[in-house]
Amino acid sequence: MTEIIFNILFNVTDFVNNHYYSSFLLYFIISICFFTLSLPGGMIILISSGFFFGFLEGFLINILSISFGSLIFIIFSKTILNKLFKKYYDKFSGQLSNFVKNSSYEYLILLRLVIGPPLIFQNICISLLNISKTKIFITSVIGFTPLMFFFSYIGSYASNLIELKSFT
Repeated sequence: MTEIIFNILFNVTDFVNNHYYSSFLLYFIISICFFTLSLPGGMIILISSGFFFGFLEGFLINILSISFGSLIFIIFSKTILNKLFKKYYDKFSGQLSNFVKNSSYEYLILLRLVIGPPLIFQNICISLLNISKTKIFITSVIGFTPLMFFFSYIGSYASNLIELKSFT
């Protein structure tokens, strides 16, 4: 069973190495779509980008795709929530926005730094706030940076271990 997994990893890595730029672009687009839908299992996507593209390129894919994907999800969910639950949305959105008005950067960065809540929960909470798209994107980049460094490093390190396996 492990030989099958290693063969698949070797074949995919070989494909990425032979078609680097197209693989990079395709993986970036798939990652944005994945994080736009806020699907579970994002850790696998994040670690595998470091595995296939290396630490720095994996980090760039991770930070940009999760930030753009979250922003697209927030814009979409804000529109949906506002149309479906107009009365409740306006009431709760106004209350939450007044609460975080003076230090919204800090609250948003802290929300992104916390590891526990799933991405969909974080994005729905942010979609309830009346905050500019630029502020959401900037705080997402800042807040997600430590985790993206970590996941990219883990993927890059795992790639080094797989390369060692090929020598044996």
